[in-house]
Amino acid sequence: MTVAARGNGHSINGQAMAGGGLVIDMRSTEENHFEFLTIIDSPYIDVSGGALWENVLTRCILRFGLAPRSWTDYLSLTVGGTLSNAGVSGQTFHYGPQTSNVTELEVITGKG
Repeated sequence: MTVAARGNGHSINGQAMAGGGLVIDMRSTEENHFEFLTIIDSPYIDVSGGALWENVLTRCILRFGLAPRSWTDYLSLTVGGTLSNAGVSGQTFHYGPQTSNVTELEVITGKG
């Protein structure tokens, strides 16, 4: 069976579709996890893949006075969705794509 993870459904080549298969709506994970961390004296945000960039940016600025180094130009996309496509944006020239600014990913497979 084909299984696809779907954020806000803005994939350009149908990656969020699963003809005859199962589509998992990742937006349900949006509020499940958002945590501020300090690793080796540097601030980090741990966030769910289903979180919208507009919410991540707002929370980071309002709660911590920080902003991600690289975010998407269209903020109504999910973090997981843009990371699955490298996360190229206007800040890429200075800070690299979003994938270059990720410290760690936790991936859940079909086997748990």
